[in-house]
Amino acid sequence: MKWLLRKSAIGLAMAAVGAVTFAVPAAGADLATCSGFTSMNRGGHIIHVPTVKGSSSCQMGRDYAVADKKVVHRFQLGLKSCYAKLNLASPYSDEKIESIDADGSFGPRTEAALKAVQRHTGADVDGIYGPNTRDHIKFLAADGRNCYAY
Repeated sequence: MKWLLRKSAIGLAMAAVGAVTFAVPAAGADLATCSGFTSMNRGGHIIHVPTVKGSSSCQMGRDYAVADKKVVHRFQLGLKSCYAKLNLASPYSDEKIESIDADGSFGPRTEAALKAVQRHTGADVDGIYGPNTRDHIKFLAADGRNCYAY
């Protein structure tokens, strides 16, 4: 009987630890908004990745205002170059990503382009650029023509 009580107590303790382990904020919930780009060498190719000072883990999207429009502009150019022939997500699904304006504004068409890319690459489809998306998509290289993964 003592053994059964001990086993039950251990099971309850493990369950409590498990609950704590899974009580973690959703990915990107506490990330800073992307504020710049960092050039990174990936397999001998230089790519420009959205970053925040001191970290490559940042987020941007319609609900995450980016102070520097150059960050969104360069991100849009990357989507247009690396995924030009993909159709945008609904409600713009009859248009190609190459048709979005690289205007530095993360509006509904940029969000639809990002969702299409997320779906295509297997990233979480939420219209928000963050670590999950970064790890799935390609970025425009320094040459302005080729695209490479993070």
